[in-house]
Amino acid sequence: MKIQNFGKPLNRLIIMVAICMLSLHAMAYDFSYTHQGTTLYYNVTSDNTVDVADYNSVSGAVVIPSSVTNNGTTYSVTSIGYSAFYSCSGLTSITIPNSVTSIGTYAFWRCSGLTSITIPNSVTSISEWAFYECSSLTSVTIGNSVTSIGDMAFEGCSSLTSVTIGNSVTSIGYRAFYECSGLTSVTIGNSVTSIGGYAFYNCSGLTSVTIGNSVTYIGYEAFYNCSGLTSIVSKATVPPELDGEVFPKPNSCNVTVPCGSLEAYTSSQWNNYFPNRIEEDCSSALQEVESTR
Repeated sequence: MKIQNFGKPLNRLIIMVAICMLSLHAMAYDFSYTHQGTTLYYNVTSDNTVDVADYNSVSGAVVIPSSVTNNGTTYSVTSIGYSAFYSCSGLTSITIPNSVTSIGTYAFWRCSGLTSITIPNSVTSISEWAFYECSSLTSVTIGNSVTSIGDMAFEGCSSLTSVTIGNSVTSIGYRAFYECSGLTSVTIGNSVTSIGGYAFYNCSGLTSVTIGNSVTYIGYEAFYNCSGLTSIVSKATVPPELDGEVFPKPNSCNVTVPCGSLEAYTSSQWNNYFPNRIEEDCSSALQEVESTR
């Protein structure tokens, strides 16, 4: 099924609904804990660990501790909860400990002062809207254990310039990097099997994309309006299915495909977008295979 683009009115509706949901989210927490001069609020979960649940504004550099103590009981900090740092525009940096395994929905929504983020190897999931419109965010390092990047996770991060999707990620969500206009290059790891609709829509600064060898599906308008694209390297020997209008066209972008796959790409949907297809050098490909044995 194709997802049609209804443009800015739909964007405004989604944002309005999200804000209404957040406004209904009551200010509630189990206890507070001060670490390195910053007080954060925490909720104790059913397995006796703790979500970071800060509903008050914080500013500057914040270090989240790996454990906190309340009334003589020590808890491991395992997740950054729903809307934990929602709209903390004064937040400039955040240190996430290796005890954290998940980053919740709206966790850093519109933290417009946040400039960089390192997601440790302990984190396995980044939820939807997690870094929505973090407009000053220039770099993201995604840990090796993240398996999914949620819908709209980095939408509107207009200053973001370099993203590498690690080899543990299996799916990139709907509108995950929508309108990240500062993004110049993307490398998608070999474990990714699907790229969601509008995932990189309107990333006008994007010039190069490397698509891993396990990608089988690219969603509707995933790279649409990426008018600056000059180079695509697809490592998938079987051309990924393209759901409708995926790339801008006509397109003069050069596409490099795996050794022995040129005919497959020529007879697929890819032929409708890219007249300039190049097969990688087979001797180089053989050397790369031999080096991994």
